[in-house]
Amino acid sequence: MHNDTARHRQTLRLSAMLLMLGLFHGLPWLRWNGMPLLLFNIDARQLHFFGLQLRPEGMLPLLWLALAAAAVLCLVTSVGGRLWCGYACPQTVLTRLHRGLQRLFAFKDAPRWLAATMRHAAWALVAAWTGITFVGYFVPIRELVGGLYPFTLSGWETFWIGFYALATWANVLYLHEQVCTYLCPYSRVQPLLTDAFTPTLHYDARRGEPRGPRAPGNGSVMQRARGLLDPMTARDYVFRASHPTSAGARATFKDTHLGDCTDCGDCVHACPIGLDIRNGPTTSCIECNACIDACDASMQRNAFPEGLILRTSSARINQLPRTGMRTKPLLFAALSLLFLTLAAAGLASA
Repeated sequence: MHNDTARHRQTLRLSAMLLMLGLFHGLPWLRWNGMPLLLFNIDARQLHFFGLQLRPEGMLPLLWLALAAAAVLCLVTSVGGRLWCGYACPQTVLTRLHRGLQRLFAFKDAPRWLAATMRHAAWALVAAWTGITFVGYFVPIRELVGGLYPFTLSGWETFWIGFYALATWANVLYLHEQVCTYLCPYSRVQPLLTDAFTPTLHYDARRGEPRGPRAPGNGSVMQRARGLLDPMTARDYVFRASHPTSAGARATFKDTHLGDCTDCGDCVHACPIGLDIRNGPTTSCIECNACIDACDASMQRNAFPEGLILRTSSARINQLPRTGMRTKPLLFAALSLLFLTLAAAGLASA
């Protein structure tokens, strides 16, 4: 069962990565009636957009379209959590691609310097092509690529290709998820977009606490008379485990009284930024599901049910009743519809 669910999540991540990379690198090459499908022509002060040629004074529909996209993102966040961060964000996609290249060039029998050189060379090529593609949204990409050999690019084209290639190379190589934690504003506004019924990553402390290593063979708490803890007791155990300085040394329990968390630390090691999801949800978590995969594998090794770390809402974890309509999803859905209507009306009259 674990292999199937983990493979399903991996397939979703891979599909989202390929889709986003395909859209980014493919759009500049597409044409509509002999013109680029999407091109910001700064010299002519004109935007080519799906067959339309818009000048600055006629770009109001694009503002509505951008606001609609922002409203849809808010709606998706409110209903499904940080799916954008975990699957489709360019930072996530490029970081995942870089780690895939690392695994691809992790040769066991080759010298370390050779494997490292090949990894860096491969990532440098990806970064360079990313820079070329980005500039291709402002200069017709066929002309841009044609100017690479013989080298006939202008100074500004060369500068911006180099700038974005270097930014891509260094950003993912040295910053990776730190951009999400410290620079991206999305995590800061997330609490304003969600409510108690928005799914996020949670550790089921009622089942997992008190945590600790134990001899195999006792079975899960779901199979023992102990059962689940009440929410207040579970939170108390979590606080004691995450604040040893103020809470003091943890008590020692018999194996039969322990929860399903074996305190193996696999969830922390799997997290790309080293978060411990057992301490509670945090805005730094991009919900990449790596901790779920690691914990499910640990549960399988111990013959415990999966789902000790899972995607669910805080309302469900705390057994809160559902109360009426959810205001935020309704608001974001209404704004999405309004902005899309305004954008469609503006583009139809352009």
